[in-house]
Amino acid sequence: MAETDRNPETFRIILLGTGSPRPSLERHHPAALVQWGDGGHMLVDAGDGVVGQLLAAEVPLQEVHNVALTHMHWDHILGYPAFVWGSWNAGRLKLTVTGPIGTRDMHQQLVESYYREQAEWAMDLRFPRAGFDEITVRDVPVGWSESIDGCLVEAGPVYHPPMHALAYRYTYRGRSLVVTGDTAKCDELIDFCQGVDLLVIDACAAAPSPELPPERRRIIERLHEFHASPQDCIDIAAQAGVAKVVLTHHLPGVVPEFDSAGYAGEIVTGEDLDIIEI
Repeated sequence: MAETDRNPETFRIILLGTGSPRPSLERHHPAALVQWGDGGHMLVDAGDGVVGQLLAAEVPLQEVHNVALTHMHWDHILGYPAFVWGSWNAGRLKLTVTGPIGTRDMHQQLVESYYREQAEWAMDLRFPRAGFDEITVRDVPVGWSESIDGCLVEAGPVYHPPMHALAYRYTYRGRSLVVTGDTAKCDELIDFCQGVDLLVIDACAAAPSPELPPERRRIIERLHEFHASPQDCIDIAAQAGVAKVVLTHHLPGVVPEFDSAGYAGEIVTGEDLDIIEI
């Protein structure tokens, strides 16, 4: 999706990765790009393969300089160092990274501590210092908000023990989007999603296939303690009055099953590189 097709009314999300921690050839680890207006944007999560997926979506890496992380589980951040390096190599000169408690520590450990010596070597080759040094990383709480290029971005509550985790709500020109990251069903999230046009939500806790070995079935069943099931997602959307719900964070080979009788909105099973207009 070329950047040249954007205009002041643009408001959409590109699903870069719709998979789970379990590796899959069909789905990359979690990541999405929210775009609004002529140039407003925010990368939400940065799972493994995010750089390649941005390129596949025809997004210039050097133009991505806002990142929001939902939590520090490895499948949501493993591609973060690659994004920092790849976008810097492409010409990015600034970066602001927002996330829950632990975000600054993650950046310090995975980027600054490990790669500072290599970064200085690259700068000696005339790579611009700003692209590595001028990175603002901030831990924010539930309730944080900021207007970025005319879009109101708010951090909201999810339930994903034992991690500190956030959802993000985007409001642009009267339209709204929530991206949950990982979460189980909770009343606080339902309140946060009230009346949004689009909800992109973790549906990882699908019922395991009876053909799976018992040990694997038990692992999948336990996912429901900290992930939503596809039915939970539909129920959340119905209770919050959401117009469209997109299910993501899918286990390999799983087809989401749910009863949609109580929900009047649209249901989408997200796929990698889907572009959803809001």
